[in-house]
Amino acid sequence: MREEFYEFYGYRVACTVPEEAASVADRLLGASVLPGGDAGQAWTPQTVHLSFELTDTDREPVPPPYFPEHWDTSDVVVLDTGSSRAVITPARWTVRVTLARSDLDNPIVWGRWLVEKAFLVLTLRSDRHYGLHAGALSVDGRAALVTADSGVGKSTFTAWGLFNGADFAGEDAMMRHIDDPEGRFWGYPRCAYLDPALIKSRPELADAPTAPVPARDKSRVEWPASFESRLRPAARPRALLVLTRSHETVRPLGVAAALDLCRDDFAAGKDDLAVRERAESDLRSLLSDMTILQFGLSTDLDTNFERLAAVLHG
Repeated sequence: MREEFYEFYGYRVACTVPEEAASVADRLLGASVLPGGDAGQAWTPQTVHLSFELTDTDREPVPPPYFPEHWDTSDVVVLDTGSSRAVITPARWTVRVTLARSDLDNPIVWGRWLVEKAFLVLTLRSDRHYGLHAGALSVDGRAALVTADSGVGKSTFTAWGLFNGADFAGEDAMMRHIDDPEGRFWGYPRCAYLDPALIKSRPELADAPTAPVPARDKSRVEWPASFESRLRPAARPRALLVLTRSHETVRPLGVAAALDLCRDDFAAGKDDLAVRERAESDLRSLLSDMTILQFGLSTDLDTNFERLAAVLHG
């Protein structure tokens, strides 16, 4: 077994993994960091203890529920694919993954269904963290959070920015650590979930590891090394864009309207009124310093990126 430390969604992760599964940790978490490497920060990230153990099973993995029953109140939350499982103990900040050897090469199981979801559960259950259904990208040093209803095109919009030279911090979930004084939102920039046709159309992704998401029209693609210099763990946004296909214009939104649109995200998992109010107060403060826009998407992806750059630098 080896134990190494990583950054994942802004958390400090102490990961224990058997050598046989070392490639899973490498693909999922990226390069390890030195213990105590966050000592120079103005805040101390929460440490999550993540462990892997291997097992043998003949079962085929199946999609687990998006959230298991009582995920927001149970002392222990279990994500189970039939072949592999993750056991989350929010009060102890631990995630124990029992991974079938047959799933070692299946990033949908250990990525999308288990570890990525486990960290979302930890964030939503925490009284010092919250999440947004959003991505983030930065054009020439100026960043935007990008949110939208499912199916509008948020993932394509953020990925297209990366293809056109933007920095990329995530495309589906951004985590906010309330104690981080720099106002950052932390994402997972190592992969994206995109339309398979879009992946196939990009020559730079020809050799990128991809895996289809069962029962979904998306595939998980791991960004190749050529993008590494523009993958960022976090963004400090100067704008919030709410994507829509109801029109093709850019319209201002107020802070109150933006909070209402994000309420189901930042309030998820937080039964305590004081905890919800703390999350709302933090987000309200950050939004007050941002440009907030309803951003109508054009059918032309290049036009959308040009308008994004104009918004951020206008």
